[in-house]
Amino acid sequence: MSDYQRIGVEQAERLLASENAMLLDMRDARTYCQGHDPHATRLSELNLRTLLKSTPPHVHLIICCDRGHASRDMAQLFSDFGFVNCYSLDGGYEAWKARPLYPRQSPNARSAQPALAME
Repeated sequence: MSDYQRIGVEQAERLLASENAMLLDMRDARTYCQGHDPHATRLSELNLRTLLKSTPPHVHLIICCDRGHASRDMAQLFSDFGFVNCYSLDGGYEAWKARPLYPRQSPNARSAQPALAME
């Protein structure tokens, strides 16, 4: 049995609306630079050890890769290191970028953007 959970983009959005969540993008540097969520932290071999040591173990870690397969292994690795809220994003970045875009904000934050009128 795995110690991480697989989640969809809707659940990931809800988790990221809290202040106790991180989105880790494990795609290669070139692909990451071509497009990524502005709130994502790139996860690589260079910063893996630092993230494992410096991230509080109760943070909700949402890990994404290209299509949602490699992130499962990484979510399991973080879980093996004692992280209790590890998630692999089903569909990966492909599903993430295809989601409907809604302003992401914490529950207590106020939107700085005016409402869009329907045409």
